[in-house]
Amino acid sequence: MGFQFQSLAAVGSALTAETAITYTALGALMGIYLLPGALFAIPSGWLGKRFGDKRLVMIGLAMMTSGGALLTTSQVYEVIFAGRLISGAGAVLLNVLVTKMVTDWFADRGIVTAMGILISSWPLGIAIALMTMGPLTELAGLAWAFAIPVALCALALILVAIVYTSPEDMQINGCNVKEKSVQGLSPFEFRGVVLSGCVWCFYNIAFILPLSFGPEFLTTQGLSLAAAGAIVSLTSWLIIPALPMGARLAEQIGHPVTIMVVSFVAIAIVIWIIPLTSSYVLMFAILGLIFGPAGGLIMALPTQVLSNENRAVGMGIFFTVYYIGMGIIPAVAGYIRDVSGNPAAPLWFAGSMILVALLSLIGFRILSIRHLGHSQ
Repeated sequence: MGFQFQSLAAVGSALTAETAITYTALGALMGIYLLPGALFAIPSGWLGKRFGDKRLVMIGLAMMTSGGALLTTSQVYEVIFAGRLISGAGAVLLNVLVTKMVTDWFADRGIVTAMGILISSWPLGIAIALMTMGPLTELAGLAWAFAIPVALCALALILVAIVYTSPEDMQINGCNVKEKSVQGLSPFEFRGVVLSGCVWCFYNIAFILPLSFGPEFLTTQGLSLAAAGAIVSLTSWLIIPALPMGARLAEQIGHPVTIMVVSFVAIAIVIWIIPLTSSYVLMFAILGLIFGPAGGLIMALPTQVLSNENRAVGMGIFFTVYYIGMGIIPAVAGYIRDVSGNPAAPLWFAGSMILVALLSLIGFRILSIRHLGHSQ
């Protein structure tokens, strides 16, 4: 999923040159991959229970394969858009249900390690796309480059079909999504999970925008597409170990809110420094490291406001907020790039997004403190 998502952004400058699409349109292509999550995040769990997790994951991978194939057959924007929409809808099914399948397998043993591996696969896929898509495009052209994620999705589909089996004697204690609704949450739970979803959403937007628009910015500074992708990929490569190591360090230090605030401010500063310096390798490397400590702490926020019986639907709302923002805001960044004519504009915008995450965190803390005061 991470590889297919980033495969388009990694060759954004080549795509805009060959198809003459605007950067607003390019941002829309990035965002539409995740926007279906706004509709499917909550009902995906019920669909998996109704039709089977494995079957739904295979359908998701089939949609990712077929949608990705459209990008290899046409340079017409509407066809590319349809392909991204189809593959993105499949990716949402994959993401939600694979998370649930991993939980089923490892709930009683090694769940933290298993989830850490699963979450790390997202930046790993992004990093591989940044490293490989540029050279492949320069060597063989866009169509052949876009064929690689199609082949990987098809391979994953075959492997799931042949290899995956549900754990024996599995006890599923999750809530029935069909029987739960937003009305089941208290006002405090609903507001808390929405605010925590905003923190996660804008944190991820600040992460993905430099990776999506960074290669195009670096090519305007005289770097080749392959070199630009390699430099920007440092952020993804380094966040992979930084996520689990940073979370463990944050647990040992304590003061999670302070760590998140310091991390957010540092992220904004580093992103804003990128257009002002020529030390691109250093800046993108630092960016990957300082993104790490906050990730696990943010994911723990919903558990602070949700009761056990409301956790399933609450996390559905959490991911819905995330998918809405990730689906819309990259297009806003592309529009800012078009209007300003400045290749650094999306980077300035990305730095402001992490400050929105900071404001959401402050709102979350105020809500929690007020609730604690009322309950005492």
